Amino acid sequence: MRKEKLSKKVVTGILATALCATAFTGCGKKAADDMTVLEEKVPQQADSGIYKQANLEGITKEGEYLEFFDYESGRVIAVAHGQDGKRRCVSFKPDGSDIKSFDIAGDGNSMSALFTADKDGNLYMQYQEFSEEKGGAEDEEGVAHAGENDGSLEASGEGENDDASVGDSAPATEEGAEDISYKVSKAFLVKFDTTGKEVLNKDIIDAFSGEENFSVNGLVWTQKNGLLFNTTKGIMKFDENSGLNTVMERGDFGDSYEGYCTLFKGADDQLFASIYRVEGEGYMCYKVDLDNKKLSDPLGVFNDNYYDFFSGEGYDFYAADTEALYGYDSKAGKAVKVVDFPGSGMSPDVAGIVLNHAVIVSDKEIIADMPGGSEFTANICKLTKS
Repeated sequence: MRKEKLSKKVVTGILATALCATAFTGCGKKAADDMTVLEEKVPQQADSGIYKQANLEGITKEGEYLEFFDYESGRVIAVAHGQDGKRRCVSFKPDGSDIKSFDIAGDGNSMSALFTADKDGNLYMQYQEFSEEKGGAEDEEGVAHAGENDGSLEASGEGENDDASVGDSAPATEEGAEDISYKVSKAFLVKFDTTGKEVLNKDIIDAFSGEENFSVNGLVWTQKNGLLFNTTKGIMKFDENSGLNTVMERGDFGDSYEGYCTLFKGADDQLFASIYRVEGEGYMCYKVDLDNKKLSDPLGVFNDNYYDFFSGEGYDFYAADTEALYGYDSKAGKAVKVVDFPGSGMSPDVAGIVLNHAVIVSDKEIIADMPGGSEFTANICKLTKS
């Protein structure tokens, strides 16, 4: 397995970025020019699509950003990650009342984590810790390897270049500098009940051993299938007795599938995926049939722009870009504009995102994390149809 040589500082930046990336449930998507274009072609609901925004105070603390946001059993469930590295699970009613929280053990700055929740409000956390290894044999091209199929990210020492960044090309390796690799050293699945009591702690490190480039892209819980892992190997189902078992192989996604997709739950326990297709096909949305281990035909929507996906009442699922929140109507086979962001006075952040996280409680009420707070601080708001 080929690994680029990077400086230790750059690798640390990558790991930190990876930790932050888990906070997002959707992926930015850009498709080929010949894909269906939403924008002006998407019909709008009979109403104006204008929503008013009100902040919900006292839910998160200064410096906390959100890694997870969901709605189960009449409560919004969120995981907040503070600048001090500490995580909290916070839940509250949609009006911002009855706030409850518990601390999640572990150093968030050295622990990458993914989350989901079940219908009873129990929280699942899959976390990984990384260890640093020095040295590694070099191949004929001088690229360092700490061992095949180890899932590690390698680096080499660098000079005193404090301005190095992930976006820059890798700096030249100093003669005699040690090679550094990072690999998954611990991997666990933890389940918390609504009071914060740890009711399950399962070692799943075996899943990360021996599989080249194996990683977990996300977690999804459904009533029918329980806890699902979206991995580079395919979709895996977790059982407390037998552990992780593959229920849909990577090959079931098609020849052009590269192992990465956004897997998300829709209404009525439906499962959907936004999948990147190589060779210019771009991202496409599908309904996932786990029973028959296959995908539907492409849905023909949400493939022309950058979208984040959400679940909620009223439509099969929701998607948002910089202009609007849309609902997907499977019976009509089309997307409908639900919230007009510019018309509602809602502007994207510097990354072009209006809804960092959102749950659609009803056709008139949305709870969302939106731009407007201080840097790296969540801004939880209630959106109400005007």
